[in-house]
Amino acid sequence: MLKEFGLQVEYKMLEVGDYIVSWECAVERKEERDFLKSLYAGRLFDQAHRLCETYDRPVLIVEGKLPLFVREMAKPRVFWGALTTLAFEYGLSVFFTADTRQTADLIYTLTKRKGLVRPRGPLIRKKLKAKTLNKNQLFLVSSFPSIGPKLADRALRRFGTVRRVFSASVAEFSSVDGIGRKKAEKIAEILDASYNPAERQPKQLRLDKTQIRPENF
Repeated sequence: MLKEFGLQVEYKMLEVGDYIVSWECAVERKEERDFLKSLYAGRLFDQAHRLCETYDRPVLIVEGKLPLFVREMAKPRVFWGALTTLAFEYGLSVFFTADTRQTADLIYTLTKRKGLVRPRGPLIRKKLKAKTLNKNQLFLVSSFPSIGPKLADRALRRFGTVRRVFSASVAEFSSVDGIGRKKAEKIAEILDASYNPAERQPKQLRLDKTQIRPENF
């Protein structure tokens, strides 16, 4: 359905979020039942934390007839408390949509938002065209998997230069708040691996999340 809006969509496996709208903005999409299950299971805030650590403008879209579920909740203040926590403590923008078409319409609107450094369409990364040195530095470091502008800024503040970031050890990189050992090891693997042009990835790869498969739109 996103393609019906004239957007170019690239399918990739994403560690954080369901859609990358721009260099700064990523979207997590949940159906109402999944949202409530994540809330009660304690996964919601962990997902929100990772999303907010990676992107400056994180967005959560809750899709479905959520007001009906809230009306039937024994303790609706748990729901409202979760929303206020997401907004005030995490800085997460939460939107509610009735169905997949509204969700697609909202994502389309996000891609057209002025001020976003955006790619040609969701889920792809823009080529390096920043006009200032510091933005180019941020862009280079944020090209690592799961490293958005926020973590790139922290890494550059920690090491001082892009070259120093690239030459940091796993232990040094993992000491940056929000990166951790797992991300640092993945980055080290990418930096140290020999390039093999024969190992090409397919142009399109179906996402591993059922809630964002194209047939749902």
